This record gives sequence, C-alpha cells and structure tokens, in this order.
Amino acid sequence: MMKAKYFLVALTIAGLMGTLPSCTLTKDDTLDNLTQSDAGTFSTLGTVMMNGELLSIESDRYGTLMPENPEMISQIDADSTGQRVLIGFVYLNYVTPRSTHESYPVRIVDLLYKVETRRAEMLKADSVDIFGTDPLQITNASLSKNHLNIQYTYEGSAQTYHRFNLIVKEGSSPDTEGLLPVELRHDAGGDYATTSTESMISFTLESIDQFYPSGYKGFRIFYNSGANSRAEWKALKE
Repeated sequence: MMKAKYFLVALTIAGLMGTLPSCTLTKDDTLDNLTQSDAGTFSTLGTVMMNGELLSIESDRYGTLMPENPEMISQIDADSTGQRVLIGFVYLNYVTPRSTHESYPVRIVDLLYKVETRRAEMLKADSVDIFGTDPLQITNASLSKNHLNIQYTYEGSAQTYHRFNLIVKEGSSPDTEGLLPVELRHDAGGDYATTSTESMISFTLESIDQFYPSGYKGFRIFYNSGANSRAEWKALKE
C-alpha cells in the first residue's frame, strides 16, 4: 500500500509494495491527486525509453524527461523500453516547462513505482475464454498518447498473483458514441482473501490498433464489479 505526501523539499511515501512489481495505491491516491504539483515537485505517468545506456522518460504531461539519477529506474527493474512508471520529480537548473515536445533535465525524488504494462488480448469467437471473471472495481481510466490507463481496486492477498487483461472480442465495433467495447478481466488465481487493494495498469493502444486501426473515439470498458457483471466505465480520447 502506498500513501503519497508532499513536503517542501521532497516527496515521501509511507510504503510501497514489496519489490514494486506494479503500483499499489490507497483510495485517496487518485490519478488526478497524484499528478498535481506542490512545492516545485511534479508527478506523472510516463514511458521509459532506452537508447543504448541513455534512459529517458516520455511523460504523459511534461514532455521528455532526462533523469540525472536513472539508477532509480533500474533499481525497480523498470529500465526497458515501453515500461510504464509513475514518478515524482523536480526540474534541474530552474527549468520551466514550456512544451510537451521538448526535453528537460530532472531529478527523480520519489513517488516511483513500476506500473504493470500489458498488451490487449483478442478473444476470438472459436477460442476458449481463459481470462477469468473475478470481481474488480474501476476507479479511474484515462487515455494518454499511447496507452489506456486504468486504476482499479480488487480483493485479495499480496501473496497470490492476480492477472488482469484487457479483452477485445472478435467482431467488436464502435458503438453509436464511437466507443469501442472492451472488457477488463480479473483472474484471482483462486485467492479468496478480502483485503482491498488498489492498483494501476496501462495497456498499449498499439496492441488495440492492430485490431481496429482507426475510427473509435475512446473505449467503453465493461467489467464485473461483483454487484454488476456488466458494469462499465468510459475512457475518451482528448
């Protein structure tokens, strides 16, 4: 579990989950709250890019970030191209962000964890559905340049691996609102613990575009909330 708090000179967190295989948040840590700036510290979701030994982060909000301390990314085994991370950082040399198309030197200060990053899965009409239907609850969803980002809660223990997949069913097409129907699936792996956990996952839009290269305005995400087996959440392109 993780509780983020900003101070005047640094951002600290009360706890992180194990070796940080994915992010785990408290109910107060919505994506909007986590990406607000305070006292010169900023936070953002971003995608790690490796060019040889040079590491950069293509942030969702602040352009390309060039961390002076990339070892912090390596320490959580997130130093591979395409890996999503959530970071807290400060600009170096009193840089003021001007454009999302520019690069900026930064120092990662905290709020750092590895966000599970996956490709969407196609479920063909004649294939066996192996993706699970255990309950979860979406609490936020957003579209960035290359990813569908979903924040959600589920019940289970930290000792059991839970699998989450985004399913695109064969033959699906955008509805009258231009939203492509997809399903967020949860396989609890037989874990019936009742501890509530909140986490975040990013799905690459490229993996969805290979099925539907154009023509949708966003996603209608269906999921089993426990109370409703066809609960839904909308994520719209900006």
